Amino acid sequence: MYQLTFLHGPLLPSLSLWIMVRYNVAVQHAQFLVVDPLFIRVPTGSIKPTGWALDQANVQASGLAGHLRDFDSYVNGSIWMEGGSIEYSEMHESAPYWFNGMVALAFQLQDARLIGQVQTFLDWTLDNQQDDGWLGPEPFVDDAPEPRLVWPRYLLLLGLVQYAEADANQTERIVDAMHKFVTAVHDIFANNTQGDPSLGFQYDYQYVRWEEMLYSLQWLHDNYPRGQESQLIETMQLVRNAGFSWKDDWFTTDIFPKTAPALANLTMQTHGVNTGEALKSEALAYRFTSDPSDIDSTWERIDLVYTYHGRESGTFAADEHIAGLDPSRGTELCAIVEQIFSLATVYGILGNNSVADRVEKLAYNALPAGIFYDWWSHQYDQQVNQVWAQDMDPFPWVNNGPNSNVFGFEPNYPCCTVNHPAAYPKFWMHNFFTRQNSSSESLVHALFGPSLYTGTLAGDNVVTVAVDTLYPFSTTLDYTISASKSFDFHIRVPGWAQTNLSTISIAGSEPISLKPDSLNLHTVNVPPGVTKLQLYLDAQIQVIPRYNGSVAITRGPLNYALEVTFNKTSAPGLRIMRQKFQTDNHTLDNTLLPTSEWRLAIDPSTINFVDRTQTTTVLPQYIWAPDSQPVSMAVSACQIEWGLINGTAAPPPAGPNACIGDKFEAKLVPFAAARLRLGEIPLMA
Repeated sequence: MYQLTFLHGPLLPSLSLWIMVRYNVAVQHAQFLVVDPLFIRVPTGSIKPTGWALDQANVQASGLAGHLRDFDSYVNGSIWMEGGSIEYSEMHESAPYWFNGMVALAFQLQDARLIGQVQTFLDWTLDNQQDDGWLGPEPFVDDAPEPRLVWPRYLLLLGLVQYAEADANQTERIVDAMHKFVTAVHDIFANNTQGDPSLGFQYDYQYVRWEEMLYSLQWLHDNYPRGQESQLIETMQLVRNAGFSWKDDWFTTDIFPKTAPALANLTMQTHGVNTGEALKSEALAYRFTSDPSDIDSTWERIDLVYTYHGRESGTFAADEHIAGLDPSRGTELCAIVEQIFSLATVYGILGNNSVADRVEKLAYNALPAGIFYDWWSHQYDQQVNQVWAQDMDPFPWVNNGPNSNVFGFEPNYPCCTVNHPAAYPKFWMHNFFTRQNSSSESLVHALFGPSLYTGTLAGDNVVTVAVDTLYPFSTTLDYTISASKSFDFHIRVPGWAQTNLSTISIAGSEPISLKPDSLNLHTVNVPPGVTKLQLYLDAQIQVIPRYNGSVAITRGPLNYALEVTFNKTSAPGLRIMRQKFQTDNHTLDNTLLPTSEWRLAIDPSTINFVDRTQTTTVLPQYIWAPDSQPVSMAVSACQIEWGLINGTAAPPPAGPNACIGDKFEAKLVPFAAARLRLGEIPLMA
């Protein structure tokens, strides 16, 4: 009977058998330990962006993300708000998405306006919790009650976790509500009343996104169990067992699609956002199964997804559904957001260096590429080879609409409008982790960028770490560390850094080569008082073979692209409300058309790196705007024959390609700075 509870699949065929064994199992669970993560995420708010990252956070708060509560009817008119009644779907997810993304940003900035908005949402939600623990509105379809939908509450709980960490005045109240809600969720899944997917697609998402619930359950177990360990562990198992088995039924070499699936073969498993969230499912499950095959499955799925659908910008392709290697196929912005959170979570649990490298690539390439540099518009789908951003008919996506790559208020579908604000705040909150051992607690700097960590390590060791850097544009980081006691400070060494040439200087001493351990961490023992370090990471230009003989160019965490200049035309932002197009007078939809030739090939042997970081102290506020970065590359290029397919650039023509015009010097810029671009570039003859 004990083993039955660990089967990964549907609940036991006989519900009566399940009920009979459930309470016996709970007793055994009380003796079953949850495996600690390798690294522990520090509380929300203890890491704050500084330097150019602080500018980015303020741009986000001043842009569309920071004003959704003011005028987006799917947020301020949501059924999650007092008196609200407007939702874009039966999933009821718009306001929970907004809350999940806005809590961390509000407290990272200590922005009184945003804190007031998330507190209003918090107060209404907790003050109206039902007696049985249920949070939020009851689901109704056509005025008829439906089985309770847990999916949007996964998002709510993620926001509550962040809020409880960031505001000690709200912690006890939030934890009380979460424990009451867990009891309700436990009963829903134990009694198999979580909703059949045949009732509607909203229950499909609940079925495949179960790992989001595990995250919050484990946070409660780790931090505020209140003697409810058995119920928490059993609820983790119930939720996993009631969901889709990503491990056994999808992420295997025999099953997982190696190419873009056809329209007739699309499923909830081929869905890009579901894939991005599922990257962490078995890493989370491992914590309560201790099953090594869960770790194996985590690495296997990462290899499968990025080998057969990956991009050098960090993401995998999924223009709603996984899309293969053709660089003209797209990636949904929501999928990028979820990859950042999932892979940062995987790194915290298991500690794989290449996973952290990919998180940085996503944050510094794919993510900002899909958002206009002033943060007032975004794409639904971005392309690696993006030669225009406009309505396309025909269009290259498998089943998204023709305006999916327009930079707008709500291109194609509303989910990315309310979900995109979560990405950078969650990236910043994973910059540092702590690491426990038998006698002490150390600090790990895992994801790089300008930031400030403030916290207390074991033994009342008050520590601050200020990181002054232009990273990812520069690979030099200056640390000022203050500590009341000595501690070990671990610095992750990226896989791209040439360790024999990468160095660290301590208190102005002669630089020494880095000596990363088996976890790719270089350790410095920091004494009490103030210590200064300077880290230099050696980055080399890499020319990486890509689709159809094209190449991608990277250096350190940055992917580079051939810049295509553009003209922008704007119109009032469009959204679909009750199956009709409506305009929004707060926002604009932006069409970008090329003003320079895009049918180009390059000679990568001629690349010359242009680095102005040594003479740059302050970066522009709109760091991803054209000509705002202190790094670029020059390369010899020429025009070639290159056609169109499905309204956009055809796959890169296989080289070597004959020039049909004179050679000239072209400019490669950081991928996210090129709104129109070639990221996988053909080779000239």
